[in-house]
Amino acid sequence: MWLWYLGLGVLAMSVELALPGGLTRDLLYVALGASAVVATLVGVRMHRPCRPLAWYLMAAGVAAWVLGDVLWTVFDHVLDVDPFPSAADGFYLAGYPLLAAGLFYLSRRALAGRNLAAVVDALIVGTGLTLVLWVVFIQPTWTDAAGDLLTRLVGIAYPVGDVVLITQLVHMGASTLVRTKALRLLGWAFLLVLAADLLFQATAYVPVIETNALWLDAGWITAYLLWGAAALHPSMGARMEVSGADRHGGTNRMLLLALAVLLLPLTLLTENALGLPEHIVEVGVAAVIIVGLVALRTIGLVRRLREQAADLEMLADTDFVTGVENPRRVSERVAGLLAGPPPVPVALLAVSLDRFAEINETLGARSGDEILRAVARRLEEVVGDRGTVGRVTGGAFGIVVPRLSAEAEADRFAGEIRAAFATPFAVAEVTVSVDVTIGIALGPADGASAEELHQRVDTALSAAAERPERIARYAQRMDAAWTHAPQLMAELEQALAAGDVVVHYQPQVEVLTGRVLGVEALVRWQHPVHGTIPPVAFVPAAERTGLIRLLTLYVLDRSLAQCAAWREDGINLTVAVNLSVRNLLDPGFVAAVRGALGRHHLPASCLELEITETMSMVDPVRSLEVLTDLDRLGVALSVDDYGTGHSSLAYLQRLPLRRLKIDRSFVMGVVDDVASAAIVRSTIELARHLGLSVVAEGVEDDATLLALAEMRCFAAQGFGLARPAPAEQIPGLVAGIEARVPTVLGIGVPQPPLPRDRPARTAVRPGGP
Repeated sequence: MWLWYLGLGVLAMSVELALPGGLTRDLLYVALGASAVVATLVGVRMHRPCRPLAWYLMAAGVAAWVLGDVLWTVFDHVLDVDPFPSAADGFYLAGYPLLAAGLFYLSRRALAGRNLAAVVDALIVGTGLTLVLWVVFIQPTWTDAAGDLLTRLVGIAYPVGDVVLITQLVHMGASTLVRTKALRLLGWAFLLVLAADLLFQATAYVPVIETNALWLDAGWITAYLLWGAAALHPSMGARMEVSGADRHGGTNRMLLLALAVLLLPLTLLTENALGLPEHIVEVGVAAVIIVGLVALRTIGLVRRLREQAADLEMLADTDFVTGVENPRRVSERVAGLLAGPPPVPVALLAVSLDRFAEINETLGARSGDEILRAVARRLEEVVGDRGTVGRVTGGAFGIVVPRLSAEAEADRFAGEIRAAFATPFAVAEVTVSVDVTIGIALGPADGASAEELHQRVDTALSAAAERPERIARYAQRMDAAWTHAPQLMAELEQALAAGDVVVHYQPQVEVLTGRVLGVEALVRWQHPVHGTIPPVAFVPAAERTGLIRLLTLYVLDRSLAQCAAWREDGINLTVAVNLSVRNLLDPGFVAAVRGALGRHHLPASCLELEITETMSMVDPVRSLEVLTDLDRLGVALSVDDYGTGHSSLAYLQRLPLRRLKIDRSFVMGVVDDVASAAIVRSTIELARHLGLSVVAEGVEDDATLLALAEMRCFAAQGFGLARPAPAEQIPGLVAGIEARVPTVLGIGVPQPPLPRDRPARTAVRPGGP
């Protein structure tokens, strides 16, 4: 609509300019001005702007000018009297403050309390232009002896009105308002009015302009049309917003200010060159005003630069998601404390969020960020003024505590942190339980530099992940175990031959009956120097070096030998052994499994082999062949740590699987965490429809077991049922579980107790001790 209005208006303006001076031309001129008023009122009704008063004030200003045009036409063509000065000038002059007020109200709230630099810039430009208008128009008009007082007052009022509009327009132009189409049209309208006004005032001094004065109508009419088009444009209803641009301006703005300042010396130079009287006093007054404004602006600019420097310093030290310190600042803080002299004792704690990647994938990145912020706030509440909190990786935080060097005190502090996470987090209208693992390193005892202390705390964090309390303080034996993988791999074959690599077993309990179905084989290395080394310290290295095949076959043989020994004692348990991706790519692996079962005279149904979700994705064709052959052999296949990978049940359905093992990170939250409970329940139900049974790992207490029973989960394992134990302790654990768990579940075990009249034998590897 605004384009139609603008196009028709341009056609009407062309007709007006083609007409000779007279009543018809003036009436058409008045009609075009009146159309701008009507268009503004229509635009306000159509688009309902946030600041209607601003548009009404501008409509009133334009209407005042139109009424002035009407009176001018009456005086000139009807009454045949000189229309200057007259009542028409009263309406013309009334339009200036109304238009300036409209501009002011249009941006008042958007710019409230901000952008002082734009105000100062507008005053600088306004001062420079006032000087020029004073010299060129105002003073000559005021000192003209031929004019009476009214004529002189009216004559100087017009340039004063122009200065007011120019100052307000510069203020808006220098502000950081978002330039909508309507705002741009308004700006051009005001610029054209000001240009036409100044040219009209110059007619008294420049004959060529006076001769062609009728053509100045084009400037005013175009301004009217642009006012109307701005009001009809849909963007006039948009909320005035402040952009992120630098409020102190760019190159064009600086050039405008420089030009405004240069007007002062240029005025004197021009007067001197033309031999005119020099306005030294006026230029001096303007210079004082501008110097004061420039000083004010400089102060504001310096303050802004300091604020930006502080902001940049804060950004350089702050994690942008959580607002706590970033890794660089954490390292600097530790380095500063250890630098001394003397070094200040410091505790560095690494706090890692368990299953954060799964939470991020399940609830989305935005919810993940909310959890990180909530975790940061909770850590800051616990730490208080004792230390500082920083985020060091995606789901891990670092805590620096100066003057803490006692191991017992550091352990208590870590316990406080873990206790703080007993309360779930409310995120995205769901409750999310977050558990943490904490590693501790004390400087300078554990590390004399920040880099060394970070390495030590990472080592402690890895060890903590293997402990039920999920807290570990760095010890030298950890360093040997975790950082000397090549040396350990050189010793692994000898350790297997010597029997230093042992297998512990963790019972798996049928949830609905309380009966122990089988055990999972878990490898440990009893190193003569480093003590007991958990699998996380050497199994990944064995995977990388290819020794995993030898290790897997060793564990398989020991586990099946022990299974056969239990069966001879009347204890019928299955045994589950974890596989590596290299086993699925091994052409001889199926034959090795068949040979081990035959060697120990066991049916294939006694054995369960566990893979992870991503193993079969390395070489899907070869993996499927191996898994199919194992399934035909009669071996049960299961997916371990389900939920931590990226596969779907639909994909896993293609594999010959019989069981899913849900990762402990989900199971631990089924009681308090709505999201975890929903994931576990939906997985159990979907697996049941696909013909798969589900084993829940990480059952830490009876409440979790009861929740799984309510969900009709098939089996469970975890520290709440039994910890991994050597083979000789399994019969006693089985008896204890089958005596206690049915009571917890409120049921009886549907089979007679297993014989316990003689000690269970422990399988001994041929040639071993």
